[in-house]
Formats: sequence, C-alpha cells, structure tokens
Amino acid sequence: MTPDTPADSSGTTFSEPVTPEQLRGITEDLRTDALDAPEALKRVWAGVCLARLLGLRLALADAKWQQRQGNAESVEHQLARDLGTSATFTDTTLTLPGTAAPRPLAPDEVDDAVAALVEFSGTARQRMLAVAPKASQWHDERVLRHDSLVIAQLAAAWKGERSSYRAESR
Repeated sequence: MTPDTPADSSGTTFSEPVTPEQLRGITEDLRTDALDAPEALKRVWAGVCLARLLGLRLALADAKWQQRQGNAESVEHQLARDLGTSATFTDTTLTLPGTAAPRPLAPDEVDDAVAALVEFSGTARQRMLAVAPKASQWHDERVLRHDSLVIAQLAAAWKGERSSYRAESR
C-alpha cells in the first residue's frame, strides 16, 4: 500500500497509486442495473475514495488543478458526511483516504484523469437517482436522492464551473 491508497474503501484495497482506469472500473460497476440501494451506496463510496485519491494526484499537475482539487475536496467531505447517515453505513465510520504525498500523474494522464472524474460523477448521479425509489430503507432513499445533487458538484468542481465551495470567513 502506498501513501495515496485507501486503507479501506468498502473492502477494496489498492497496492498502487489510483489510476483513471480504476475509477472507470467503479463507474462501469455503477452502470449495472442489478444494483440495489445498499450496493449502489457502497460503490458510490468506493468511487468517492478513488476520486479523492486520483484528484490528489491530479492536483500536483499545476495550480489550476490544485484549486479545483480544493473545491472537489469540499464536495468529497460533504459526501462522506452524508453517506455516513444512510442505513447502509449505519455501523460504519466513513473516512476519506489520507492526504499523504501522492505520486503525481504523468502529463499525458491529466486529461484522462479529469474525464474519469467527470464520468464517475455523472454515472454515480444517474445510478443514485435510478435506485432511490427502490430503496427499502428510508435513510438510504433520502441520501441517494439528496446526494445525487451533491455528487454532480464533484464534476462541476473538476470542470472549473464553480470558483469555490469553501465558506467565506467573517
């Protein structure tokens, strides 16, 4: 395990730095119509962890990506907090992977990483909305519906569509 891999992201561990291909694997899993609400939430959480780690690598590319990663980080923390209130994660403390020194992406991987982050966000949102009405637990349905909006902001952060998500201090 390297410093930019999670100790646990829903039972999956990674021995190498996160790549766009790994995030795309979760994205493909989310396209599976057979997912029930708990499975969808678990896959979304695993994807958020991968997105975080990939984003930390992307932030090392230049100042533009560093600022966008800061915006994405705010969304990731909101998602961790919200997903932790679901029935699926009632007995689990969701903690985002650490921020120890990640390995930078190669320059030719930057566009691919951004595309993977945006694609994950959009696919997760679609799956969350599709599964929410079928949830057997009200807390799962609530989180799926509400956080389908929050996860859309992850793509917006990486596309630079929002200048900041951070609260202004007085």
